[in-house]
Amino acid sequence: MSKRRVFTITLQFCICLIVGIIVAPRAVGASAVSLDTCRVWAMQHSRSLAIAKEMTRQSSNLRRAARGAYWPGVDFDGAFFYNQKPTRLIDVESLRNTVAGWGVPQELLSSLLPNDLLELDTHRVGVGAVTITQPIFMGGKIWAANEMARYAEMLAHSQYRQVGNDVITAVDEAYWLVVSLVHKARLAEDYVALVKSLYSDMNAMITEGVATQSEGLAVAVALNEAEVLHTKAENGLSMSRMLLARLCGLPLDTIFELQDESMSVVTPWELNTYHLQGVYARREEVRSLQSMAGMARAQQRIALSDMLPSVLLVGMYSMGVPNFYNGFQTHLEGMFSVGVMVRVPIFHWGVNYYRYKVAQSAVVIADMEIEMAKESIDLQVEQTRLGYEEAVRVYKLCEHNCRQAEANMHNARIAFNEGVFTYVQLLAAQTAWQQARSELIDARVTMAVTYDNYLRAVGVPLY
Repeated sequence: MSKRRVFTITLQFCICLIVGIIVAPRAVGASAVSLDTCRVWAMQHSRSLAIAKEMTRQSSNLRRAARGAYWPGVDFDGAFFYNQKPTRLIDVESLRNTVAGWGVPQELLSSLLPNDLLELDTHRVGVGAVTITQPIFMGGKIWAANEMARYAEMLAHSQYRQVGNDVITAVDEAYWLVVSLVHKARLAEDYVALVKSLYSDMNAMITEGVATQSEGLAVAVALNEAEVLHTKAENGLSMSRMLLARLCGLPLDTIFELQDESMSVVTPWELNTYHLQGVYARREEVRSLQSMAGMARAQQRIALSDMLPSVLLVGMYSMGVPNFYNGFQTHLEGMFSVGVMVRVPIFHWGVNYYRYKVAQSAVVIADMEIEMAKESIDLQVEQTRLGYEEAVRVYKLCEHNCRQAEANMHNARIAFNEGVFTYVQLLAAQTAWQQARSELIDARVTMAVTYDNYLRAVGVPLY
């Protein structure tokens, strides 16, 4: 073989290898991926969780901003103007005419009443003031504002955890859907193999003259139905894998094996007993409602403070040019001022009172919503517990039915080979086996899902 031929074959091999790497679906590692790993990936990728995290930072900054209202505020205000004309306090010409009527000579008037008499140089005017304001008593408004900010921060953190639970729920559903469809696809493939075997035997029997063409067509129809079922299962599996990959932040064409894809015998989990008060303390819905109730009480206090006096301590250093502290001077000069400001609301046609009543109603509504949420949680805990116990019973029954269906199909196969059973009876046995396996897969997935639902209902964190 020539060197050119060797080089051409090597180049073609490299090109095929590169194209295969680019076109082939991506794989994640060689080991199976667990449900916890999928949860971690989903938590890291979730945009909604990132938004909720940013909202917690926002609420923390708002709380820090509210805390600053306790301390004095320092402000500076200044202004500068350039004026075209000076300021004259009197009309010199009119005054001269009046005094001239008294018989005063004109030469004396010019010396007594010059043109710039009481003329102020206001071409350049500048003023400034540094003000320090310290709240003394605001009717509890500052304290209430800080309480509202604190509860708002608690609410943001609670909503962050609730969004995390929603993300975990979504990825759990996608995970178990993939597991279910993997088993369904394998089951459909096994069922196609069984029907194909029957179809091959039926063709041999037709050739030997012990079966009719109509019986062969009936088996062919059953084979087509099995292949259609297998195609649907494969398509559904591909779509569910894409959904799981998207939730985990992976490319849609990523292929990875899940740990629960193996059809192993599963031991049901034991349910722990939880006290309802502890469940209430762990549920994010109750925490959020309690934070909202705290915010409503703080708003009620703010509404009450509008009906109480306010006292402020004010200190100021003001300066200006020109200044009037010692005659009229054109240089910059200033002075200190210290005082107390008091504001007492007297009469506002009941506006503040009715605002207080509105805030009071909001507190009552928030407390009732908490009680309603607790009642719903009681029902949810009981429903999920009963649902899991029912799923365990169904799973055990499906295991028993699957073993019986396998034995029945084995016996039917032997009876068909010996000529005791017809193809219809064998198809019925195979269909019953396929149905029993499918129900076992559904029961296995349902048991896992209902167990996770129970843990969520009692407030156990899943991440």
